[in-house]
Amino acid sequence: MVGSVKQWQKSDPQKATDTWSKLGMANSVLENQLRSLSKLSEDHWDAYESVVRSCSRLTFMKWTEVATNQQQELIVKSLLAARDAFLEIRLHMREMGVAAGVPIEPESQTQLLDATMNMEGVLLAGVPGAGGFDAVFSVTLGEASGAVANAWSSVGVLPLLVREDSRGVSLEAGDPRTEEVSTAVSSIQIS
Repeated sequence: MVGSVKQWQKSDPQKATDTWSKLGMANSVLENQLRSLSKLSEDHWDAYESVVRSCSRLTFMKWTEVATNQQQELIVKSLLAARDAFLEIRLHMREMGVAAGVPIEPESQTQLLDATMNMEGVLLAGVPGAGGFDAVFSVTLGEASGAVANAWSSVGVLPLLVREDSRGVSLEAGDPRTEEVSTAVSSIQIS
């Protein structure tokens, strides 16, 4: 797929540059909204937790209804802005795939992802990496992951559930980046 995308970039540099630029802007918006949500959770934990809990039981179209104060409104607006940015990312990735003649987000996955994003408590759903038919992901609020896992299982998609760590992003003690790689490896068996 990467080779096909690179070939498209060479054959239609103006369109490729435009698509990459739009994709980069949407990625930046998503990053900024996720940073904003992180900051809002630090500064207004009770409001943040309340919004996440409430929104986890509602489709995105009803999220604005849960905001009862200014902090909650900011949190909901940031959630919805992140969601909109991600929808734009998916759009540009599909455009790139069509232009390059490769299935970055195949139609069968588009249908699954759109259905997933319309479920209660789903913030994002997409195709990771370079795309293709091998994987999808979803970012859910609260306990909504169980419903997504059930929906995916019912159509033959094997869910791998991962939860956030309350400490946020961190290096684990066993992570080789925290010490020399040679001391992090206790043994190696070569057969």
